[in-house]
Amino acid sequence: MNWGRSIILVLIIFMGFITILAIKMTYSIDDAFDKDYYEKGLAFDEEYALKQNVIDDHATPLITVNGNTLNVEFKALENGNILFKRTADKTKDRSIKLKNSSFSIDKGLLEKGQWHLVISWNNGKRNYLYEKNIYIP
Repeated sequence: MNWGRSIILVLIIFMGFITILAIKMTYSIDDAFDKDYYEKGLAFDEEYALKQNVIDDHATPLITVNGNTLNVEFKALENGNILFKRTADKTKDRSIKLKNSSFSIDKGLLEKGQWHLVISWNNGKRNYLYEKNIYIP
């Protein structure tokens, strides 16, 4: 085999590789893309202010994983909401209303692995927003 045929063979293999990657990319699941990206961008300032309230008032909730339970404790809570976002599968996301300053959930109700908690609450005077990544063993 001479050099001309080798170069053409390498180019054909390379073009085939690029074509396969392009096809695979178009059929991939775009689960990582946030469908509400634009709306969240518009609400960024408000969200930032709610997160800053947590820092200013030293109102960071205490999140602990003990035994078979996940505990969340607040300094003051009138009402709120915890959103459990499963980073690996958004179909497993769940939202729970808060009524007490102490909240517990059985770890058996949550799949093992990485979770992103989005906690929003108010204490009767101010609104707060806190986000944290946790790992359920």
